[in-house]
Amino acid sequence: MIDINKIEGELKDLPQDSIILIETSADNVSQVALEAIRVLTKKNDSGIVISASRPYVNLMTNYKRKNIDTNKMFILDLISKNHNAHAETENVMFMQNASSLTDISLSINQYLKRLNGSKFFFIDSINTMLIHNEPLVFARFLHSVLTRMRISGVGGLLISLTDATNREVRAEIAQLCDKVIKIS
Repeated sequence: MIDINKIEGELKDLPQDSIILIETSADNVSQVALEAIRVLTKKNDSGIVISASRPYVNLMTNYKRKNIDTNKMFILDLISKNHNAHAETENVMFMQNASSLTDISLSINQYLKRLNGSKFFFIDSINTMLIHNEPLVFARFLHSVLTRMRISGVGGLLISLTDATNREVRAEIAQLCDKVIKIS
């Protein structure tokens, strides 16, 4: 069982534009992701969720169960389109797959412009995205996205499995983040 208060405590006093990497175990990743997105939606007016680990319908069910305000987010679903499991709604875009990095990047740009107020972005699984992409290509993609977020003053959170991320990619991500939080 994870300490949910630790997540909120680690995130609550950080500046709005902070970029954070949370590393956790495979057993805790779902619970950590739910708590992290709950904190982000409480602190911000709107945001982009990049979901590489769960389909949109499942995310919405889990978010609503935890009383997370889904009206504050736009979701890039990287998995449902390949499985013909997508529903039509205005707060989601079904991407071809997790290896469509150019399309993902363009969609982030497009929807970031539409969001108002304080903004966040959230990537639910660095490791799942790495399964579908070459590590160095993915590192360049993340470098570009994180730099764009930093320039735009948008805070964000990325989740990764402890000791399961390619070392070079992890080093690249960590140097671009304001803080790395380990949650057992």
